[in-house]
Amino acid sequence: MHENWMLLILSFPFVVILVCMIGLRWSALKAGLVALVATLAIVPVFLDVSLAQVRNDILPRSMFEAAVSSLSILWIIFGALCIYYAQLHQGAIARIQQQLQQLHPNPKVSALFVAWFFSMFMEGAAGFGTSAALTAPFLVAAGYRPVIAVVLALWGHSLGVAFGAVGTPVITQSLLVYGAAAPDMELLLSQAVLPYLIPTTFVLAIGLAWGCTRFHVSYAGQLHAALYKSAAGLGTLAALCFLLPAVAVAYFLGPELPTLLGAVVGAALFSLLLRSRRGEAADLHVVAQDMSFARATAPYAVLILLVLVTRLVPEVKATLMSVQWTFEWRGYQGMIPVLYHPGTLLVVSFVVGGLLQRQSAPALLSALVLAAKRVLTVLAPLFIMLLLSRVLVHGGAINQLGQQVAIVAGAFWPFWAPWFGVLGTFITGSATSSNILFSEFQRSAAEAGGHESIGLLGSQTIGAAIGNMVCPHNIIAAGATVNIQGNEGQVMKYTFPMAAILTTIAGVVALGWV
Repeated sequence: MHENWMLLILSFPFVVILVCMIGLRWSALKAGLVALVATLAIVPVFLDVSLAQVRNDILPRSMFEAAVSSLSILWIIFGALCIYYAQLHQGAIARIQQQLQQLHPNPKVSALFVAWFFSMFMEGAAGFGTSAALTAPFLVAAGYRPVIAVVLALWGHSLGVAFGAVGTPVITQSLLVYGAAAPDMELLLSQAVLPYLIPTTFVLAIGLAWGCTRFHVSYAGQLHAALYKSAAGLGTLAALCFLLPAVAVAYFLGPELPTLLGAVVGAALFSLLLRSRRGEAADLHVVAQDMSFARATAPYAVLILLVLVTRLVPEVKATLMSVQWTFEWRGYQGMIPVLYHPGTLLVVSFVVGGLLQRQSAPALLSALVLAAKRVLTVLAPLFIMLLLSRVLVHGGAINQLGQQVAIVAGAFWPFWAPWFGVLGTFITGSATSSNILFSEFQRSAAEAGGHESIGLLGSQTIGAAIGNMVCPHNIIAAGATVNIQGNEGQVMKYTFPMAAILTTIAGVVALGWV
């Protein structure tokens, strides 16, 4: 009985966030502040921590760590948004969309290609909510009702969020749990996602292919076994084409490029295999002759090259890692490997890619200013969520919560681990924020239950990715691009069952593996 009461008390800050953001529709900043106040009240009362400890150590240390982590994460967001706004202004994104239409004239194949590979590509290249918002209008133009277009876009990009834009969710998780002094943990955490990613990818891709077939206007009245069999085959092929490069990159290189390279290489494999099966020559002359398409993808090509060189060449990696931004305040220390940092690679790709595209200095400056303005809007909520996370950690709440959950759930706790990842993204709107909220909790729950922590951290990340398809923030943002305001519940009707299926699969994998 004592365990149940403690579990309820320690869960209260998360309940506050859930009620405030979902029930009361408060912003992440406002809900985070209320949850932070609740946490500061719980820590000294229920966790045997004095007010002096909170004032003199826990709060200042948490503020310092939250500030350093915020700077690190915002640097990634800034670089990704610089590329996105420059690409949007230059018309490069529209050019890429045009190329996709030319590759696959068959409506269901074209829709699957866009909802899967293009959406994954944008998630790996830009992330932060851009992929579904860009994909949904394209699917509406391709013949899908707006609600269904949003559903397919949210389905298609979700698992790519596990690695996101330059590995942000995994890198953030490693930073919070193991610190900047242990960069090798990023690779181990990247590998830990794969046992969950592989089975869920097959299920999701087949479901997406089914949706592209079932809901396209050209197939009305033609729904029969052969059509669904074709959809199952297309989904399996799409899953394989994405997984082959994505798994290899995640296993050997780390979390920065699995989604991006999985989408790029997978799209090429998918197109070549389909055309070969139909006995058609691959339509490569469009790319070869039209250099505007090559220029449209220039920033992403530069980014891929930079990541490969900095991660694969030991001498380059060691040199870049040796250059650190060091921060110190009241005896607390933090560091950021500035030249090795993904945000730096993104900014360099933005500049070099812009020069290759022959963008003017004012155009690049305009993209930079827009990115800076957007980053400023997420600074406060990101810092508050990070501060809340660190106070929960240093106050002992996460450790105690993990122990209580492990006691109550017993041997079945690993099954529920990915559900917490979903919950975190559902609450915060971000897989990265979900990992910020629950990664320490997952580790402490694993250790308290005698489980392998790396495995449960991987399940946390895959759950956080799945949560993107049911997150109200994402549904509203994607829906706004196709004017479905007021009908978000119709989207949830399709995304929630899919999320539940995928999370159940991840839970079974966690139970069997961990």
